[in-house]
Amino acid sequence: MTSADTFAWAWMTGWTLLVLPLSCAFLRGWAPAWLRRRATPRMIRARGAGGLILWASAVTSAAFLLTGVFADDGLRLRILAGPVAVLAGIALVAVTDVAERRRGRVPLPTSQ
Repeated sequence: MTSADTFAWAWMTGWTLLVLPLSCAFLRGWAPAWLRRRATPRMIRARGAGGLILWASAVTSAAFLLTGVFADDGLRLRILAGPVAVLAGIALVAVTDVAERRRGRVPLPTSQ
């Protein structure tokens, strides 16, 4: 086992232990009190879905490293699982956040 393999396993374990439970909780509608005061249930669920997309992207990139999918055969799959998935997760959360703020349900935070 090389240091790259160790890093890939640690990367997958860290993302699975930290991001996956929080994303699943957000999808179920659970959120800390400070977040429930500032976000609608739709925003919380969208953040959960975005977190799952980011988790899947991080885990698949490390799995590709472990399996050796660095040839041209898996290039399209690596591109979809990497930057495209990250951008999709961020766009999902950003679009939902903007849409909810435009509806006027969530007031903009004040500086006081």
